[in-house]
Amino acid sequence: MSGFNALVGLRIIGREGEEFMVTLDVEERHHHDLGSVHGGVFLALADVAMARVAMSALENEPVQTVELKANFLRPFTSGTIAARGRIVSLGRRLVYTEARIKSDERLLATASATMMRNGNGEKVK
Repeated sequence: MSGFNALVGLRIIGREGEEFMVTLDVEERHHHDLGSVHGGVFLALADVAMARVAMSALENEPVQTVELKANFLRPFTSGTIAARGRIVSLGRRLVYTEARIKSDERLLATASATMMRNGNGEKVK
């Protein structure tokens, strides 16, 4: 796991059917000043899930996020949250993805991203 993912505490679960799941056990360090999970934490979780599903579909070819959008639907303070990324469109150069962040069955946030394929044929190990 990369330094950033470890720093935040993300757990890479892996591919489940057409989706890729990443989880996080929320701690106080993930909160903003008002006491709930910071939006940047939701974005990091979603971005990793969406990038991983794209890379999985491309047989581990690296991708870069070129656009990222999120909708924060409700605050969250403690427990485990999970992001499930899925591919909407896989093109020759761009991959469009979406993610849903939930705790149990409660939808907390949604995100979408456009990923650019690395294009040099290099694979991530």
